[in-house]
Amino acid sequence: MSSRWQLKYIRRRREIVGTFMRHGMGYFLQRFGFNDRSALKNIRTGITPSDKNQYLLATNLRQALVELGPTFVKLGQLLSTRPDILRPVFIEELEKLQDKVDPICWEELQPVLDQEMGPIDKVFAEFDPNPLAAASIGQVHRARLLNGEEVIVKVQRPGVEAKVRNDFEILKGLARISEQRSAEARRLGILAMVEDYRRTLLRELDYEREARNTERVYKNFADDPRVIIPRVFKEYSSPRVLVQEYIEGIKLSDIEKIDKKGLDRRKISALGTEAFLSQILLHGFFQADPHPGNIFVVDNEHIAFIDFGEIGYLSDLRLAYVGEMLIAVMKNDPYRAMSVMRDMGILDQLQDSEDFSESFAELVESLYASSIGNLDMKRMRIEIMEFSFRYHLKMPSYLTSLMKALITVEGLGKKLDPKFDFSEVASPLAQKVYRERLKPSNLGKFLRSRYYKEVEPLKVIPANFNRLLQDTADGRLTLHLDLNMSPELYRKTAQMVSRLSFSLIISGTLIGSAMIIQANHSAQVERFAFLGIIGFGVALVSMVAFFMGSLK
Repeated sequence: MSSRWQLKYIRRRREIVGTFMRHGMGYFLQRFGFNDRSALKNIRTGITPSDKNQYLLATNLRQALVELGPTFVKLGQLLSTRPDILRPVFIEELEKLQDKVDPICWEELQPVLDQEMGPIDKVFAEFDPNPLAAASIGQVHRARLLNGEEVIVKVQRPGVEAKVRNDFEILKGLARISEQRSAEARRLGILAMVEDYRRTLLRELDYEREARNTERVYKNFADDPRVIIPRVFKEYSSPRVLVQEYIEGIKLSDIEKIDKKGLDRRKISALGTEAFLSQILLHGFFQADPHPGNIFVVDNEHIAFIDFGEIGYLSDLRLAYVGEMLIAVMKNDPYRAMSVMRDMGILDQLQDSEDFSESFAELVESLYASSIGNLDMKRMRIEIMEFSFRYHLKMPSYLTSLMKALITVEGLGKKLDPKFDFSEVASPLAQKVYRERLKPSNLGKFLRSRYYKEVEPLKVIPANFNRLLQDTADGRLTLHLDLNMSPELYRKTAQMVSRLSFSLIISGTLIGSAMIIQANHSAQVERFAFLGIIGFGVALVSMVAFFMGSLK
């Protein structure tokens, strides 16, 4: 590390800590281990997080992140998906972070284009140097290709990747210090969190990845003419430049223009919601950051989506989990909901307490009440966030992205149509998806995904069993028994043992059947080969019954 870079590193680190201190974050810095007097000298320690000060603290945090630049704006947006570590008031404030900055001049931007695609007059007949929009990572310009096609060109700001990398090096250093000094920082895994966010943001800097995302969504809606996705020109795109089709339309939030054009707001809100829910329920690949600037109204029958830099992904298994959870809530069944959350990896043994079970049952009952009639998704989300914060439940990123996206879409729908009913639009599509998934081909895909989750781990049993026998023979076996099980824990343990036993029987039947069928049969035993086929049939029927039963 050169002395010049070291000096920049120290200055930037001081700037980061100093900015948080000036905005009243001293209490939190001290709480996470930064309590040396030299760092706090001549700067007020800040506001204590009493209930009265929560909103002020949240506002100050947002302002500090904006002041520190693009890395921290993005960091704040990512933190807004962590209800396990931030109270709802902080989540809602950080979601207001807008990635908008003043544009840079054409003279600074042109070298990036020249470097990525050569002289621009070899690609574009016209290029407007005045940007349509500017963000901290890049800005968007309108242009016309040599063949006459109208396009938009997204260009990354010069030096932004180096700045992001440097900022994260500083944040990693601060996180290491914090974990050395603070038990709370170690519990939260601050260093791992910073590294995870670093990877996420660096992925967002890769415009080729965004191009692939856009192409995938374009193909997903190829058979739905109502939904328009811009076509990507891969031959002109690169990690720092993205060229795609220009779409003429009105921003979804521009109510005045929509009314002036005489468009049907109710129809548009229903179409937009259905199109977005299709991304989730039909494709399992959705825009994780939908906002008015990313959705355009073309006319009453057509809506366009742009900007797929941030994507949420739902596999068949993840979608099944979400569906199971919704069914549990709609049936007011907290035990079923807890079972699904364990399968999702959200719960662990520490949450198997009577207090947790009672609180969770109250939450499910409250969500059940909210689901009757016109859904109030915002209220439901706040309740979930408060519960997550209280019990430190780390939600999977796909689930927090999904909740945030649905709340945004519901808000946009209500802005267009005050009488908008989310469930009215969602129910027919959900029923359609349910019928689709009952088709044999889709059911087979789902059973395979369940197989890999439930049965594949059984492959390690022989090796583990051998180690167990060896430990017993060597006198190294130690048993720790705790028989003070709650009824729910006892039920889950019995269910787990039952599943394990049944899985072993199925596995044995499959292996035995395979050995019979594959063996070189003599004439005397050839007639017994049919036993292997029968064994496969029995195992297959048993597996279907087993997996379908596990969903109940």
